[in-house]
Formats: sequence, structure tokens, C-alpha cells
Amino acid sequence: MMGISTLHQLLERLRSEGVRTAYVKHLAPRQDNEKNQILLAGALSGVTNLFPARIVAGAASSSLMKRRSAAGQPKLEALINFAWLDQCGRRHAAPNTRIIDYFQYPEVRLSGFLRDCDGAPDALRRTRQAEYGQRILVMGVAADGVVVGLVLTALHDPLVAKFPELPRVSTKALLRVLVVDGEIGIEPAELLRREMTAIIQGGWHSSRINRAGVIHEFRGAQGGGYTLEALLGVAANGDKKPDRHGFEIKSYSGSRISLMTPTPDLGFQGKHEFRAFMERYGRPGEGDPGTRRFVGLFRCGAPNAKTGYMLRLAGYDPATDGFAEPGDVAVELVDPASGELVAGWSLEKLANCWNAKHANALYIAFEAQDSGSGLKEYRYASRWAQGRGTDVFRLLRAIHSGIVFYDPADTIYSDGRPKVRSQWRINAKDLPAAMRVLYAESSIITV
Repeated sequence: MMGISTLHQLLERLRSEGVRTAYVKHLAPRQDNEKNQILLAGALSGVTNLFPARIVAGAASSSLMKRRSAAGQPKLEALINFAWLDQCGRRHAAPNTRIIDYFQYPEVRLSGFLRDCDGAPDALRRTRQAEYGQRILVMGVAADGVVVGLVLTALHDPLVAKFPELPRVSTKALLRVLVVDGEIGIEPAELLRREMTAIIQGGWHSSRINRAGVIHEFRGAQGGGYTLEALLGVAANGDKKPDRHGFEIKSYSGSRISLMTPTPDLGFQGKHEFRAFMERYGRPGEGDPGTRRFVGLFRCGAPNAKTGYMLRLAGYDPATDGFAEPGDVAVELVDPASGELVAGWSLEKLANCWNAKHANALYIAFEAQDSGSGLKEYRYASRWAQGRGTDVFRLLRAIHSGIVFYDPADTIYSDGRPKVRSQWRINAKDLPAAMRVLYAESSIITV
């Protein structure tokens, strides 16, 4: 059976699927099989955002048998749409594939990747793996969002004996990163630094947007972000994958930075239609009584001056820094006067929004000016904040501390048009401090 002999062949196989960045694991000789599962990392942070996933909460850990176990921390599973590639490039769906965070050990493992799959790699079967010698797992996100994988073996693939040294995804991950159309062996963060440097040194850039690979002029209020994405070759598709080289790109110009906009799935707002929520909790807009708005800044532990509503983190004990069972962990906006839950976000809701894009992120300020032709121009700061490695529990702790706050801008306009804007934000002046709370590794990069 003809295998993959050169790195060029492997890259061509990945390009044919539309994979831009691949993740590589040199599999352990006696582990990394369908029974033991495949060890990916020592923490969920920095792993789940690599692949499109739906995160679900399992039961809380109860094990205290292993060293460094952490009973009481909720376990998370990331369900991924996965398929194996065979020697001819055909896909074989592996519908039960998931990434499991065994927090009590702590370990993150790939599981269920052979079950109900008609073309799974034989080299991952515990009873057969020794026949194949050294094995290398390669995974990446295809153009259609499916995570595709293949296993190279010393028995069939000459490339295994001369596989290049690659940088690690993060300090807690065992995966290594292979940029399909980049310089081999260069870290994604360095590739991004080079691209950002060129953009910054380019000075002012006219407002533009990348729509499916075609650049258009852009005249809307979001020009600063769209222009930076276009300059980086990122299409404005609104999906939940990181923007560039595994990093979410966040640009900002005001005093507040928006992190995410997950709509509530608990409380009155989570259980009712938006118009019913606005009729009950919205207030007439200033200068336009036909408009109803639900706005205000809400931080944990302090009532809002106008409404009295208070944000709280349920299921968290700050004294022990421990979390309750997954179903009991939630961020809640409550009316202390009535005890009513105005709005709430479950652990799963926040995990799916936060982990999907933010495990690696770059935050950069920009300024704008009129170009004289009706278009805005944007110039980006010569320094930016960069973070790597996060998870939903870091986010929850940041919400509890007040450094991340709820700042909604929900509106029903006088003509009946709705605007749902459930914004979670930080103050721009607090960005360095917020990065230290939200990310395992943070730094300020200066050109």
C-alpha cells in the first residue's frame, strides 16, 4: 500500500480538504488507542478552540485517587464533527468523536473516534497498533467545517522517519502545529506577528471588507474590524472559528471592548420571546418614546443604580475557588426586590460561546479618519495584547471579580425592528489586568 513519502504530499492532501492549519500528535507506543484514548493536553484551555465543537457539561469530578486530582470541578466534553481520511482521500465519518476534559487527573483526551466508523485507522486499535511502529496523528478543519484526520505510520508512510520538528500549540498541549501555507516550524504567533507588523507599518488603510475572498469597500460602523480582517486575508463570515493562525482578532477604538454576545438561555429573557422580554423590562428610549431599550452596566456584587438589578455567579465558592455540579453553575441577572431571574446564562451556553474562539486572542486598538472620498481610513496601534490558553472557568472568575461585565444594548425601535445585543465587555484601560485573569499566558507585543 502506497503511503505518504514527503511533507509536500501531506500538505497537498490537507490543501485538497481546505485545511489551513493542521495539528499533529506523535502517538505513544503503548497508549493512544481506542481503549486508552488519545492524550491531547493537560487542560482544556488551548485545545477546544482548535476545532469547531459543541461543548456539553458532564458530571462533576469525584475522583481523589490520582495525584493532582481536583474533585468538584465540572467536567466538560466537546463534541466534534469528525471524519477519517483514507489512503485515497475518501472521508469516513466517525460520529462519536469527542474531546473529554478529565479535570480530576488533569487530562484532555480524544475519545470515541473508532466507534461506528466504517473506515477508521487500524493503527489506532490497541490489539494492532504494535504492528505499525511509530504513528503520527494529523488533524485539521476542512473548508466545510468538518474536522478531518489521518494517521501516518512507520509501516506505510516514509514521511514518519523524517517528520519535521514543529512548535507546540501551547505549554499545556501535546499537539504541535503545522501551518499548511506557511513556513514550516514557525509558531503561529510569530506568523501573526509578522503579518500584523506589516499592516501597522503600512499606516492608514481604506475601509474594506472581505466577502468570500473578494475585497469590497465598506461604509458601516464596523469598518475598523472588517478592514483588519481583510488585510489579514480573513473573510467576514461570522462563523465561530478563530480568525487567523488559531487567534481571534479583536480590534477596538473606544473605552470598552466587547468580548462576546451570547443571548441568555435562562431566566425570563431566556424562556420568552425577545419582544415579551422588552415589553416587561425595557424602558422608553430617551428622545424617542416609541423605542424601548434594555441597557445598563451590570457587575457581580453591585446593584445597577437605575434598575437595582444585580449580576451574580451561581454555583461558585470564592473561598475555595470551587464550582458546583454543572447544572448549578450559571451567571444570573436578578431583581433583588422580587427575586425574579431577569436573565441567565448556563455553563454550557457560556462555554460554547467563549471556548469556540477565544482560547488564543489578540486585542489591538485603532484610530479612524475621513479619507476625503467618503470612506473611512484606519490605522492600527504599534502594540497589542495577546493571550493564549483560556477556558470557561477563567471567564467565570473574571465575571465574578467584576473585570468582565454585562453591558446590553437590547432595543425595539419605534418602527418595530428588534436589535438583540447581549454584550459582555471589559474596559479598555483594564485590558492588561483582564488578560492576566482570562488567559494562562498573556503578553504585550510592540512593533
